[in-house]
Amino acid sequence: MLSVLTGLGVAGWSGIAAIIMLLGGLAVWQQSRVPDDDDDVMPIPVPLPKPAPAVRKPAPAGVAMAGGPGTDGQATMLNDGSGPIDHSHLSPWEAHKLAVERRAEAFARQRGSVVLKVIHHEYDEYVDGDTAIEAIDIIRTAPDDAQIDVILHTPGGIASATQQILHALKNHKGKKTAFVPYRAKSAGTMIALACDEIVMGSSAVLGPIDPQYSWMPAPILAELTQQKSADRISDEMMILSKMAQQAVTEARRFSCDYINDAHKTDGTCDLTNDLINGGRNHDYPILPEEARKFGCKIRTNMPDLVFGICQPPPKDDPVLVVSMFNSQQKEGEAPAPAPAPTKPPVFR
Repeated sequence: MLSVLTGLGVAGWSGIAAIIMLLGGLAVWQQSRVPDDDDDVMPIPVPLPKPAPAVRKPAPAGVAMAGGPGTDGQATMLNDGSGPIDHSHLSPWEAHKLAVERRAEAFARQRGSVVLKVIHHEYDEYVDGDTAIEAIDIIRTAPDDAQIDVILHTPGGIASATQQILHALKNHKGKKTAFVPYRAKSAGTMIALACDEIVMGSSAVLGPIDPQYSWMPAPILAELTQQKSADRISDEMMILSKMAQQAVTEARRFSCDYINDAHKTDGTCDLTNDLINGGRNHDYPILPEEARKFGCKIRTNMPDLVFGICQPPPKDDPVLVVSMFNSQQKEGEAPAPAPAPTKPPVFR
């Protein structure tokens, strides 16, 4: 150990001292980023009048309902009229979460509605079983004639989970409005089409609803057996092609069943059939002008609060990792294997 310490020399110890100073500076900088007591994480100010006390049916955690706070403890703290919130003990992510809930509750009060948020920011976030459970619970606990505002910001998701959400929306008697400030692709487009009207940002996009298997378009995969002879197709691809044919048939049926009549032309399912088999790339962006040409009931007067609700959370601060000893690969030693790639989720 003594030989290691003495072997560093002046240059080595100077480097160590510089690293320690750098880490200390990063710690001071991180501390300075904690918002002040009266600061909101997001730049959109939201005036919050003190709500009048009322007796209400309990709502699921995180649900924003008109006229009063949700049952979530954090959301209640934001609207109990006790004054500004002390953010000093919160991480940037926690402060962002509270700010989003605050905006959602303000939006629910303005609209007199129940707000359902389907918001996904990260690459591994999408409509799944948990999303379906949360959405179903929000819809089933809402009053029968309540207006439901669905705020969508999602790349899509799993077909079965999406169908559950569509079924719950279809069976709700109150008016349903979808708000798409930035994007609602694939399954998100289907959820939007299940609502009575769609409010889009001027540059927001919808997308095709063709099923996908491991990023492969099911309509194209379904035609594989027609394009190649059986002796030139592997057993695995043959099975996938048959499954893709089933997926396309099912997608046509349930998308036609759940699309709101407001978006149907002459009562037909031409819109959903075109979005499934229209020959577009699955990532094709459908802007408001083109969505109207499809026959969708679209307006673009998007409230500012909805943009604020869909803002992404703060990213983790980068961490500088420095190896001071034996950082180079030893002579004759095989390089470390690269980490295995993460398998992408299967969207349908």
